[in-house]
Amino acid sequence: MISSLRTACAFRGGKGGTAIAAAALLALATACGSGGDEPAGASTSRAVKDTDITAEPGERFTLTVDRNDSTREYWYLVAPEPDGSVVVSRGQVYAPDSGAEAVPGGGGRLTFTFEAKGTGTTRFTLLHCTFTTCQGNTATRPPETTGPSATPTSGATTPSRAPERITYTVTVD
Repeated sequence: MISSLRTACAFRGGKGGTAIAAAALLALATACGSGGDEPAGASTSRAVKDTDITAEPGERFTLTVDRNDSTREYWYLVAPEPDGSVVVSRGQVYAPDSGAEAVPGGGGRLTFTFEAKGTGTTRFTLLHCTFTTCQGNTATRPPETTGPSATPTSGATTPSRAPERITYTVTVD
């Protein structure tokens, strides 16, 4: 499963221009902040496989994964969620591979943005669900189960695998 993950700087095949444009737009949107009480600041794209992250207070960092709603492939921030006094989630942004608008059956990239708040260490987990690992999930609703799901309703005879979990340890100095 890890091989299906991409960072915002990675691209494949003929989608390179789209991926670069999407990454640039995501970086711009993240760096500008949303106004209000959220400070603008530089954002660092982290490789999804790098589970030990060191940041400074005020630094924003992102994790970008592939997502395809048409194949029921979703990612969620699940327990343990980060200690809000150390790291806070600043949300998620989905960018379709096809450009500004999603195309039925097309995939894209989901970018999770976090901000280091105060000194300390915390952990959080991203859960990766596919149609064979989680039942009853949608892009906005994670599955109710935390273990392997029941046999998929597609008539398959083997039970599904447990969903992939990636747990990150973040140290803010």
